[in-house]
Amino acid sequence: MSSIGKIFVILNLVLAVLVLGAAGALLKQRDIAKTDNDRLTAEVSAQKASLEKANADFAMRESTLTKERQALEEEKNDIEVARSTLERKNASLEQDNQQLRDGVTKITAKLDSLESQFSTAAQQGKELQDKNDALRTEAMEAKTAASKAEDSMREAQTKLADAERETSSLREQLASAQTDLQKANNLVEVAKSSGFDATSVVAMPRIEAMVSEVDDKYGFVILDKGKKDSVQRGFTFDIHRDGTYLGRVKVDDLYDQYATARIEVAAPGTRMQRGDAASTYLK
Repeated sequence: MSSIGKIFVILNLVLAVLVLGAAGALLKQRDIAKTDNDRLTAEVSAQKASLEKANADFAMRESTLTKERQALEEEKNDIEVARSTLERKNASLEQDNQQLRDGVTKITAKLDSLESQFSTAAQQGKELQDKNDALRTEAMEAKTAASKAEDSMREAQTKLADAERETSSLREQLASAQTDLQKANNLVEVAKSSGFDATSVVAMPRIEAMVSEVDDKYGFVILDKGKKDSVQRGFTFDIHRDGTYLGRVKVDDLYDQYATARIEVAAPGTRMQRGDAASTYLK
């Protein structure tokens, strides 16, 4: 075999080794991407399960608060009835008391004209006075009971207001959680429809950056994060603005304070611009 033939054989062997090495690296990268994809899927499932549990807890709490509110309203109604009863009883006692006073006045006038019956009349007056005192005491107790009933009613109204405020707060928290989940789902769906492939994501730390410059002519952007921020060549950043997915860029050149990245995916009908947010992970 000639020298040229030997050289070609050696070159073929070297190329074969290089191809095998590249294939192994690609397979390893595919396994890593699959693992990351499975982990992301598990995280989404966990978030959905957490939201469902929060919804169930909220429903249970709302049901409990509704029952407590009904019980407080029934207690309030009972207190109102008791208060009304006590007021009627107090009015009746006041009327009886007035009648007794009128009786005492009549007896006193009769005593003035019947001095011969003074002893008997005095005894009767004493008995009437004792009864009057007892009625006065009963009337005071009725007033005290009515005051306590009013205090109980005010306390029940305060508890009811607290329960309503807590229910309103829980509803606001649930609405906020549902809004956040909807935004995350929208970002993922838009990213998928724009060509985003989760299996192509390599293991990267979470890095948040900002687009400093955009060159549409040559199809690259400049990010405000570089080597000092743990950025490496080959890292991919997803670009978004106010919840709208704009595309994905891949780092080509790396510097201490910034990095340049090639635009790999651009969402239809959108354009990247200075100030857009960039992240190694979709939020």
